[in-house]
Amino acid sequence: MSQKLYKFRAATLDDAYKQMRRKLGGDALVVSTTHVPVKGVMGLLGRKMVEVTASAPPAPSVAPVSAGRARSAVERKYTEGMRPTGSLAEDPTIAYYEKLVSNAQRRMNEGGGRPAAPKRTVEERPSQPRDQDAETTVVPFPKKQAGEPSTAESMRQQMREMREMLQVLMAESPGAGLPPEFAPHYRQLVEAGVTRKAAAALVAAAAHESNAEVLRDPLVFRERLKVEIRKRVQVTGGFGLTAGTCRVVALVGATGVGKTTSLAKLAALYALRERARVALLTADTYRVGATDQLLKYANIVGIPMKIVHDGREMAAARKEFADYDLLLMDTAGGSQFNTKQIQELKLMLTAAQPDEICLVLSATTQLDDLRSIAANFGCLKPTSLLFTKLDETRRFGSLFSVLSELERPVSHLSIGQNVPDDIVLAHPGMIANLVLEGRDKRGRSSSASA
Repeated sequence: MSQKLYKFRAATLDDAYKQMRRKLGGDALVVSTTHVPVKGVMGLLGRKMVEVTASAPPAPSVAPVSAGRARSAVERKYTEGMRPTGSLAEDPTIAYYEKLVSNAQRRMNEGGGRPAAPKRTVEERPSQPRDQDAETTVVPFPKKQAGEPSTAESMRQQMREMREMLQVLMAESPGAGLPPEFAPHYRQLVEAGVTRKAAAALVAAAAHESNAEVLRDPLVFRERLKVEIRKRVQVTGGFGLTAGTCRVVALVGATGVGKTTSLAKLAALYALRERARVALLTADTYRVGATDQLLKYANIVGIPMKIVHDGREMAAARKEFADYDLLLMDTAGGSQFNTKQIQELKLMLTAAQPDEICLVLSATTQLDDLRSIAANFGCLKPTSLLFTKLDETRRFGSLFSVLSELERPVSHLSIGQNVPDDIVLAHPGMIANLVLEGRDKRGRSSSASA
């Protein structure tokens, strides 16, 4: 017997869904969502309305299980099949998430794609966000590689990926899982450079177990997003100097990201403001003028500096400065694809035995390149990140995305060329403001924020 279908029309998608829920209840099944033309007076002044096609929820065909009686296999299977399609709860089967994603994609395709966004003027219309994750709304299922072992970890990974896909589909189809008022926040995150998966996860987390009516206020929802961003950002709080112990910190990274300038800023910051005994080492003997540049900084600050060429000289220099509080080490920059140079650097670091290896990244670098740099320098086992050139961009989504993907803390942020003023300790609140505002609360993309 075929299921009876009901159609609900309204000026907005939200109003149409309210009609559906009043008529059929909260468990109604949405079949399609589309726009239909409605003629005006005498066929003139027509306009488009949103039409939602839905069916009533199927009546349970199995009697409730009485207290104290174990459920049969048929009852258990039926209960699993009656789970709501909008739920993002953890489930032990990959097939469950495949069904969720397939249903969401089917509803969007039957409705001719995602519901149209409210009309904007030319000045208000934002540029189409282009994300590094995918080019289309429909996200394919992850393909299993030939010979890949079917372990519990791989199953958990597949479920995580499918849950992320479902969050993206719900965020990009307003009304299907989230109120339409939340869609602009998702688009803003994507336009700021946040990946679609990360943006959808932030929006879903901000809306989770909250009063939907309260969250319809854009200011309230933005504050919720800031809270979620802060939760996902780890910071070191600095280098953590200890009296009577020399802490060795090495800066590594690709060419041109600003390692030498950042090293000079850190040296001045800790020597002048923290009153620590600081010394500099440089193994950057490849770049012309690199040692001269750092020597000028060392003379200005009034701290010693030593040039090392190999592991033996590195070990000797470390012993020489053993009674200092902080020993900062500069290294040669290079392409992330130059594996030979990276291996040479690894040998140098083995001799230096640094307490912390800080991977320096530029905030102006595209996310795909940031991922490539992090992956190829990963053999050095960096313990923290340092971002430079924050004054040269107003889109900080890539910065947040790579932080959340690498799960490494960030130590400092370099915000200009002035030594030592233009470097600050990283703070989760500052990252949140940069992502959502393109600047911090003081009106620049440089000052730390609470």
